Amino acid sequence: MSIIKLAMAKQFLDVIHNADDAKLQTLLDAAEDEAAQYINQPLAELQAEEASSEQPDALPGSVVLGVMLLLQAAYQATPDDAEKLRRAAEVKLTPYRIGWGV
Repeated sequence: MSIIKLAMAKQFLDVIHNADDAKLQTLLDAAEDEAAQYINQPLAELQAEEASSEQPDALPGSVVLGVMLLLQAAYQATPDDAEKLRRAAEVKLTPYRIGWGV
């Protein structure tokens, strides 16, 4: 189960039907996993750092956007656009990356 809610992902992608919910959930889970691997830490750790009484499930906005861009690349982008979206996701996720070995 993903940290980011399926409803938020559908809103980001402008999906108004339920026909692809299972597919979108799978792609969302995969996008979150990919983001966690890229930043070399579980998203739940970032979630714990951002949590507040108003937003207990909060992630940093740029991390959410990075995950959404990865999701969009997998769900509705042409191969050329997918590559651009993936690079944009890396830009958003890079500040949270740990263990670069430098």
